[in-house]
Parts: sequence; C-alpha cells; structure tokens
Amino acid sequence: MKYLTVDEVSEDLGIPKRTVQNYCKQGYLPSIFSSYRGRSKYTIEVDTYFKWKSEHFTGVSKGKVSKYTDRTKDMTFTELESEVYYWLDWCRTGKLTGKPLAPRTIEIYKTYFELYLKTLGKYPNKPLISVTNLREVLGSFTPERFSTKRNIYDAIMSLAKYLVENGSMKDSLRVKMKEMKPKRYIPAKKTSLTESQIEILYRSIEASTNSNYAKLINKTIVCFLANTGLRASEFCKLKLEDVNLKERRVYVWLGKGNKNRIVGVSKELYEQLLEYLKVRLTMAVSYDNFFLSNARTPYNTNALSKKISKLASRAGLKSISPHSLRRSFVTINSGKGKPLNHLRIALGHADLSTTQSYIMT
Repeated sequence: MKYLTVDEVSEDLGIPKRTVQNYCKQGYLPSIFSSYRGRSKYTIEVDTYFKWKSEHFTGVSKGKVSKYTDRTKDMTFTELESEVYYWLDWCRTGKLTGKPLAPRTIEIYKTYFELYLKTLGKYPNKPLISVTNLREVLGSFTPERFSTKRNIYDAIMSLAKYLVENGSMKDSLRVKMKEMKPKRYIPAKKTSLTESQIEILYRSIEASTNSNYAKLINKTIVCFLANTGLRASEFCKLKLEDVNLKERRVYVWLGKGNKNRIVGVSKELYEQLLEYLKVRLTMAVSYDNFFLSNARTPYNTNALSKKISKLASRAGLKSISPHSLRRSFVTINSGKGKPLNHLRIALGHADLSTTQSYIMT
C-alpha cells in the first residue's frame, strides 16, 4: 500500500503545506498520524487521497486547484480556512480576548461562520470578510431572525479581531464592520410556564403511549429544567458525578463564561431524580452523562429543544423551549418570595438586571 507525504499532497493540490497539515489535523483529510522524536508526521494513503480529492476538489486541472490558488490581493478560501483554524484556537486558549472562551461559545462561532460562508454562495465578492459581504449576509435574514443575525455578526467580528491582530486585515475595515451590528426591531418572544401549565405537561406525558422509560425521562427532563433553571448546554453536559442527591446539590462546571456554580435540588425534583436513577444506574452504557435519550445516547442542544417543543405541542402549549423552562424557574420562585440575588446565583448571571428580565409577570 502506497502513501503520500504532506509535501507531495501540497505540490499536487497547489496549496500551502501548512494548509494540508491543518486538513489532516482537523480530520478533514483522512490521514495517519505518527510521531518521531517529538515531531509530528502525517501520511495519506494514495487511494483514499484520490477519492477525497475527487469529492472535494472537482476543479483540479494539471495538479492545480484554480478556485483556491488564484493569488489575488484578497484572501482565498484556502487561506481563510487556515486562518479560521488558528482563530478558534486563539479563542480556546485565551490569546484573543485574554481569557479562554467557553466551548459552547466557540461552537456557536464555528457554526455561524459556516452559515456566513454558505449564505455568501459559491462565488462571493472579495474580500470574503468585508462590509459588503457582511451587509449582504445579514440582509438575507428577516428581522424575526435577529438571534441568527447577531450570532453571525459576533462570529465575524471575533474573526476580524483575530485577522487584525495577525496582520491580515486593516483595523479601519473592522471599525467599519462594527457599524453593521444588527438592531432588534421586533421584540423578543419570551415564553414561560406557570405551575398549572407544568402540571398539564406532566399529565400529557403520563397519558402518552410512549414506553415506560420514555415517559420517565420526559417527565424528569421537564421537572429538572423547571426546578434548576439550567441552560440547555449545561443540561446536556451534566455527568452522573455532578448530581449529589445526598447533599441535594447539582454542580454545574464551566457554564456560560466558564463559570462554576451549585444549584439546590427541591423536594419535588429530589423524588423525581430518585425514581429516574433507579433506571439510569442499571444501564450498561459507556456514557457517563446523567441524562440519556430513548436510544440510550446523550442529548445535544438541538435534540433537547425538539423534545421540549414536541412535548409542549402535544400538551397544547406553543413556542415552548428549554429556555422557557429556565424563565419559568425564575418566575415561579420569585413569586414564592425567593430573593432575586439567590436566583441570580442559581442561574449563573453576572448582572441582577438580567435575572429581573427573566421574570414573566
């Protein structure tokens, strides 16, 4: 079986050696990693390489990739891909802002940067990161999709900051792009549930034709979110060791902003978790996540949002999300006289005014 080196692939594609190394490191280009005397080395199997090349570089002609090697004064797709890898690494290690960004924030940046490129289309204007392109992308979304527009803007501005620091972009361009910051014209749709509506949700779950475990996990999820106020991302990352029923505490590690906190367990939630754990601890699975789906796999934020929306819709409740249950936690407990500052700590908010905005009364 014959193998190619990074240098040979670089010469064949007509792209920088560093770009090929990044492709291998990211897993984009299937390769074999080895280390000798502290030096990393990648080798690529010939058949695998040519199959990958035909799928991802259909415009190859005479060993050149015309779309990616057109050397102009503007940054090419290949160069930008390479810069994006280092940009996210700077965000992860704290080189960009002085402190490491949370994994969820980096995930959002990556997702919405990819959406930015997708919205630009196959033949965008150059430079790829510019006021014109940013205006075109943001303008393609309706005012109702403010959060999408804001996430795209935040991702591009973070990348622009890295490019300025790296000497690949003039700061004057980044300043002009700042003026494109989206503004909210339609009020945010805030939803929450009352205690009676949560009871309706419980009854709907019990009346469903799902399996016993499906009913148990669905009720436990609703009860947990409504009694702790955890974010969807925090819920999905929760491990078995993070829930201490003996002390009635839930430990949230590296939440939003890389902050840790402790959330108490109410009597209602305590009883529900005891019932759930009787089943969860008997599962012979390799995952140590606290919550597992019907397929015995961990939840991600998209799957959790779809589940909550589906359960609420079945109960006759509309526009309900995991964040709605987070607001419900604040609204219900505030109505019972719980100190607002205690609720702020439970939610992991830095500013009390943010917690106040969650109260839907």
